[in-house]
Amino acid sequence: MRLYFLFLIVLLQITHNLDAQSVKELIGTADQLYGKKNYSAALITYLKAYEVNPDDASLNFKIGLTYLYSDTKSKAALYIDKAYRLNPGVHQDIDYHLGVAFRNTNEFKKAIRHFDDFKRKNKKLASIADEKIAECMMADSLAQNELNVVIENVGDIINTKFSEYSPIVSADGNTMIFTSNRSDNEARVRAGMNFEDIYITTRSGNSWSTPKKISENINTDKYNEAAASLSPDGKTLFLYSEEGAGDIHVSKLVGDTWSKPVPLNRNINTGMFWETSATLSHDGQKLYFTSNRDGGYGELDIYVSLLDGKGEWGKAVNVGPTINTSEDEDSPFIHTDGVTLYFSSNGHRKLGNSDIFFSELRGNKWTKPENIGYPINSWEYDGFFSISTDKKKAYYSTVREGGKGETDIYSITFLEPKYKPKPTPVVVVAAPPVRKNDDFVAAFIQEQKNKKVVTILKGKVIDELTADPLSATISLVDNQTNTVVAKISTEEGSGDFELIIPHGGNYGVTTEKAGYLFNSINFSLPAFAEYQEIDTHIIMVKAEIGSKVVLKNIFFDPRKTELKTESVAEVEKIKELLMGNPVLRVQINGHTDNSELSTSGNASSYKELSLKRASAVITYLTSQGVEHSRLSAKGFGLERPIVSNDDEESGREINRRTEIEIIQ
Repeated sequence: MRLYFLFLIVLLQITHNLDAQSVKELIGTADQLYGKKNYSAALITYLKAYEVNPDDASLNFKIGLTYLYSDTKSKAALYIDKAYRLNPGVHQDIDYHLGVAFRNTNEFKKAIRHFDDFKRKNKKLASIADEKIAECMMADSLAQNELNVVIENVGDIINTKFSEYSPIVSADGNTMIFTSNRSDNEARVRAGMNFEDIYITTRSGNSWSTPKKISENINTDKYNEAAASLSPDGKTLFLYSEEGAGDIHVSKLVGDTWSKPVPLNRNINTGMFWETSATLSHDGQKLYFTSNRDGGYGELDIYVSLLDGKGEWGKAVNVGPTINTSEDEDSPFIHTDGVTLYFSSNGHRKLGNSDIFFSELRGNKWTKPENIGYPINSWEYDGFFSISTDKKKAYYSTVREGGKGETDIYSITFLEPKYKPKPTPVVVVAAPPVRKNDDFVAAFIQEQKNKKVVTILKGKVIDELTADPLSATISLVDNQTNTVVAKISTEEGSGDFELIIPHGGNYGVTTEKAGYLFNSINFSLPAFAEYQEIDTHIIMVKAEIGSKVVLKNIFFDPRKTELKTESVAEVEKIKELLMGNPVLRVQINGHTDNSELSTSGNASSYKELSLKRASAVITYLTSQGVEHSRLSAKGFGLERPIVSNDDEESGREINRRTEIEIIQ
């Protein structure tokens, strides 16, 4: 038998070593793929390693970073936040990356908090942090008035794994001309020689036809061509051609054939600079286009040229600093009303990469550009916006989660009212409103106070992040009888409180505030302990995804997994929280110290013990009517000590704990 156990121990050790070696090799392979920017393959490999070791802070961080380069950036926050919780020092710039991750999940306040932390630690990079904070503040402001729109990918008939952009839709809405770098020549794709061409598709009912290249006269095998603007009659196409320095050309539809494009005159095109896109006014008399020529306000600027009496485009005039910035303004679109100009910019206050703005021509002046709003604008590139005469239907190019590939074409349907009605906020009702007339103190407590056999707990109730004082309700629970023996309210405005705790019992102090997780403290003092006063701050954690608090009044006997009777009042508080908030989902986390099991206890034994204890809490809750689908349990064993277990006097007691964590 002894030999059998020795064999088993050796086998388990070998298996553990093999797993460790396997994880190390997987991470190494994934690191190489990441270094080569093969993010999709790197992510698959990292996730295989995660299956074996999900609580490795460095691995979680790498998975999160890789998701930031994927089409599903919103998943990054889950892993980077987990890495941060496992080890805040896992990477020197984790606050920056966590800020970006939370920005992509629209958790702007969390993002701002981490960008602030990054700024504080990296003063030389403060300007970068300030820019990101400004973007989050802008996004938070726009999100407060979310546009009432339906945004839809136009589908895989048009969009592919390659880039599709610059949609130009005919006046009747049944013809679309667009640009794509798609190619079925893998060799050219690998070599980066899959040039952009112009495609055309028509609509019948709700379906678009399979796109085809618009014309051999327009598309070439040597240069990039891109659609720019279509005349109202659909017979004149303005386009960008890379030939030369990159200029605006024009092609005419004669019968069923598009003519070979010819460049516009030297008032529009320049010999040394770049003209990228253009839009023709509805009356055909104005051409708005972009150029990075000398004399502008920044990089690409928007210019306008008027058609003269000879049918030639006149001298180009910069539309001015109200619209143009020190950065890029591109992809202009002039509406049929002749006064509303839409364009993309990364120089005005934006959400992310590049946003869509609009300005109106009043008299001879353009109004200050307005961000078109959320959710049309996103953290990624948004541009090449065009809109129907009635302003109810639009198309644009953007990168979105769930897209077909790189840049896709999306349709926008504008609904009434302009902004979505604001939903009724889901408030976590963790406690009833604080009312002084509900306060009471049991008579025996006052008697104990007169005898000086009490502890006076006093201080403030404050918010974890802001340290602002809070109005809250504090209950004193006799854990032996599971009865509330005192209830007091904090002072309005100051958060001050004073609570009398009698000696000679096991008492729980529960602090509750609507919108916060309840705070839990335990007091168990001998009957004739000395009178004492304790000054403290009770810190309240807002009830939001990822929030967690330690449950100080959950008790287990050593090496046991059954809830002790003294735990009932605390678990009932969890039940009240869940019953009052039907959408809430929580996880019960179990933790142990290294003293409960004998010296033969290994890490897996402690993990099993902590899981069973967390599960015991869930068993009680489900027996009281809480749906099991809203609960989960996780045992961490010895993995996450708060302090060293070597501190036998108090360290082990602190580490031996049960937590509640909000997961949805």
